[in-house]
This record gives sequence, structure tokens and C-alpha cells, in this order.
Amino acid sequence: MLRPEMVITFRCPNEDCRAELSFEDLSADRSPCPKCGREIQLHLTERMRHENVVDRCAICELDKLYVQKDFNRALGVSILGGAAALSFALWVKDWVYTAFLVIGAAAALDFILFRIWPEVTICYRCHAQYRASSPNPENKACDLGLVEKYDPLDKRAGAANPAAEWKSH
Repeated sequence: MLRPEMVITFRCPNEDCRAELSFEDLSADRSPCPKCGREIQLHLTERMRHENVVDRCAICELDKLYVQKDFNRALGVSILGGAAALSFALWVKDWVYTAFLVIGAAAALDFILFRIWPEVTICYRCHAQYRASSPNPENKACDLGLVEKYDPLDKRAGAANPAAEWKSH
């Protein structure tokens, strides 16, 4: 069975460009940004090339990565909010059992999506995203302490975070 190739998505490091890039061909070590033309170096490890395992960021070379479900958070909150609103409306009309069925169906849908949805590996520093990679047991769920440690913001200087828009997806 042919496994899918890893896809790396990140922002162009050129401050004037900030285009979102996606690399699917992991045989190349560098590639130009399609928007600004800046040459971008990929630091791929042997495990990335041959085992499809993310053990280090190919963009900034940091070895601290985390995994999360690759699901649109806004859609998830909308589904939950819609189910809660419908359940409340049914409860007000004294359709209590139906209200509980709606909440139960929403919980079942959430459970099913959680079990089948793929994970994405994300770099703590540059927020590069790695999709369709093999699982690496060393990469755990997000640790807020590491987020604080590797966040590109210099909070004391009040610097703007160019990745803030992208990180919110």
C-alpha cells in the first residue's frame, strides 16, 4: 500500500511576503517562494525522507513539536453551539427527551470525528504544519509552557506577531 507523502505548510519567512507555502516534494532541499521568489531551505532528516516521521522542524530545525487534531475549531464550536441552541429550544417546548437526543447525537458525532480525524504535527517556534506524516510517539499534545518558551513574540518589546492570523486557524 502506498502511503501519502508528508505535506509541510508554513509562512514564508520574508517579512514583506508572508505567503503560505506547501511542500509536497520532499526530495528537494530548497524551493523558491511562489510569491516573492525567496529561496527557502528545507532541513529534512533521514526519518522524514524515509520513514515519513517528523522528528524535527524542517523549517527552523527545532526538535520540539506537538500534535493536535487537524479540525477547524470554528466549525467545531458552531456544531456544538447549534446543538446546544436546538436542545435548549426543544427543552423550552417541553420536548425534554428530544432535547437529550440532540445533545447525545452531538456528543456521538464529536466522538466519531475525534476518533477518525487525522492529526497534524506543529512546530512550537515557527508553527509549520506537517500533514500526512507517520505518528511519532515523542510528539505529544500541546504544552502551554513550551508555547510560552518558543513563541516568536517578544512580549516585553510589544512586537507584533506575523503568524498570529495563521496560528488562529
